[in-house]
Amino acid sequence: MRERDLGALSGLAPEVAEMLVSVGSDIALVVDGDGVIRQISIGGTEPVRSMADEWLGRPLVDTVTGETRRKVEQLLADAASTGLSRSRQVNHPSRLGIDIPIAYSAVRLGREGPVLVVGRDMSVVSALQQRLLHAQQEMERDYWQRRQSETRYQLLFQIATDAVMVIDATSLNVVDANRAAARLFGLPLDQIIGKRATLPLHEQSRAEINELFAAARLGGRAGEAEALLPEHRGMVHVSITPLRTEANTSLLMRVRPLDPDWQVPQAGARLTSLMRISPDAIVITDGAGRIQMSNPAFLRLAEMSPGVKVLGQSLSNWLGATVQDFDRLLQSLRRDSSTRQVLSALRRFDGRRVAVEVSAACQPEGDDESFGFIIRQAQGTGRVLLTKPDSPDPSVH
Repeated sequence: MRERDLGALSGLAPEVAEMLVSVGSDIALVVDGDGVIRQISIGGTEPVRSMADEWLGRPLVDTVTGETRRKVEQLLADAASTGLSRSRQVNHPSRLGIDIPIAYSAVRLGREGPVLVVGRDMSVVSALQQRLLHAQQEMERDYWQRRQSETRYQLLFQIATDAVMVIDATSLNVVDANRAAARLFGLPLDQIIGKRATLPLHEQSRAEINELFAAARLGGRAGEAEALLPEHRGMVHVSITPLRTEANTSLLMRVRPLDPDWQVPQAGARLTSLMRISPDAIVITDGAGRIQMSNPAFLRLAEMSPGVKVLGQSLSNWLGATVQDFDRLLQSLRRDSSTRQVLSALRRFDGRRVAVEVSAACQPEGDDESFGFIIRQAQGTGRVLLTKPDSPDPSVH
């Protein structure tokens, strides 16, 4: 529109302001050459309406916050020099204690005419921007919290002495594993991660562990079981726990050796595993009868708690009606190398005695020797116990 056409609208500035408000603007101001508001037309929300009531007769620059005064001066200067200004957003203080953002454009109506300032309330846009900013900040906080949590998790994951594996609940394949798992299973991590979680276990133990996986995956229940490693390398305790994340549900599999102190260098791994699962009490002693190794069945038969330390103690503390009985048994073993199903007595932790059958063997080791004992509770009438030091019982072979 040419300047002479705008000049024709100079006398109709209030009507033009009303028209512009009615077709989509929230506020229209008629400002004279000194920048004073002479006419106000409101079509916006209540905050705009309530604050604009006080502007009439005041300079437009005095109705805005201090940091946006410069924008108002530029707005009016552009309109005065070129007849039209670009849009600028300013803030008006309100009675509610919050600033109302309004984007203004200005046009001069003729060479000597007033300036028509038309504005759009940006409160909704500003609120959306603020919500977006808060959401972004919250996402960033969550991200860094997750990063810190993952860092702590990875640290605990790697320094754990137990073998720990994260299992995909659908495929039951290993998603992640720590170095302790590689050491326990005797496999590099790349042969554990991505493979079936039960692969490092003996095939006889896999069915029971798969049942634990099913209970954890379908019912959300944690479970525990004992399992055997391949090649009879030992027994392990396995626990399965649901591990819920934002993306999905995984399973946490923790594996640790059963009673690591129970194993000794002289015992082969196969013997260790067999002793562990044997229902009969098994004890290995040195030549003096001091216990070098015992299995859980011996502790159960003697009714001792798992924490009781028996290594280094004489087996005569438990086996034999008297110390002399135990000594005579060792003498028979040195002479005959083995004996089967000798009836004896086992003193339990509370002092009670129970009849037991003992099978034993002597294993010479150079100048040294060791003894192996298999002990089970006697059923019915057993063979008689050695009682005479000078006349071995005929049951001893």
